[in-house]
Amino acid sequence: MSIKKAAICYLTRIPDGETIEFAEQLARDSRLSSNTDIYIMIDDNNYQIQSNSLINFIQINNNECITNGYHSSNKLEMNKDCISWDKALYYFCQVKQMNYSFVWLIEDDTFIPSVDAFVSLHEKYSKEGQGDLICQRNEENLYGNTSTWKWSDVVGKFSPPWYHSMVCAIGCSRKLLDTIANYAQQKRFLPFIEYMFNTLAMQNHLKVVNPPELSTIVFRENWTWEHIQQRPNNWFHPFKNEHIRRDNRLKMANAWKAPPQNTEQMANVWQTPSQNTGYQGNTQCQGQMPQYPYFMEPSYCPPPPPPPNSGNVISSLVYPPNVPPPYPPH
Repeated sequence: MSIKKAAICYLTRIPDGETIEFAEQLARDSRLSSNTDIYIMIDDNNYQIQSNSLINFIQINNNECITNGYHSSNKLEMNKDCISWDKALYYFCQVKQMNYSFVWLIEDDTFIPSVDAFVSLHEKYSKEGQGDLICQRNEENLYGNTSTWKWSDVVGKFSPPWYHSMVCAIGCSRKLLDTIANYAQQKRFLPFIEYMFNTLAMQNHLKVVNPPELSTIVFRENWTWEHIQQRPNNWFHPFKNEHIRRDNRLKMANAWKAPPQNTEQMANVWQTPSQNTGYQGNTQCQGQMPQYPYFMEPSYCPPPPPPPNSGNVISSLVYPPNVPPPYPPH
């Protein structure tokens, strides 16, 4: 029998109050409550968990993860063997392997403006066949060039071509989670997350989707309320201050609803049918591969031939820079 249930897991060292509050809002929503479980992974094993009937709090011993091959996924940045990323991957790849068909992994400084903004993306991509990796980008390195970014770290872990993205908020299918589990079982460690997810997905012919709603997941940016107003269905990173996140959610909940617009007409102006899908390759339209920190708007380029050993990359919607997508009123 196929698995139909999904999970949302916030990744934290210690969860702040606003993260718990929003997780509870997700758990209460009738569109999610029957088929989606809400988790908060807590890296600090000394943190005292408060009883909560809506949220599953998880703490896992570091040695348990390391012994099973789930470690070092963010050692390049954090210089720690085991953090919440390793623990969440161990939990959903191995411990709960038979429980979930799709899992969202979300760092706690990612801001989702509303439950509707989560449900909108979740309903598009969590169903089987809609995508195996839902992420911000899919930058490619076809021939193993190690002169830029952190590509030298990939050597010995994967053969080219390589791929990477910001992964502060991603969705993973069971196929991708099983692929990660196989890697951990064989290699007894996890590669750096910013190239692991994309490279494993592409080299195993899985479907990678880069929705415009995740284009605002970036390394560093001073997001404002105006940015959120322009793109209310987008997810934003970074938003480290819990008080600002809470204030913005309240503003969103109380925001005046604009009169309905002719979204079909607007969509025709902003995009053509040929722009709906296509490979996002390292083409002349994209230019030189960016290095973090960066912020690049989605853009359309003619689809190049797929590189060797490649999966399928889909850009689900294309729109000009500085123009919000034509979100329908809700």
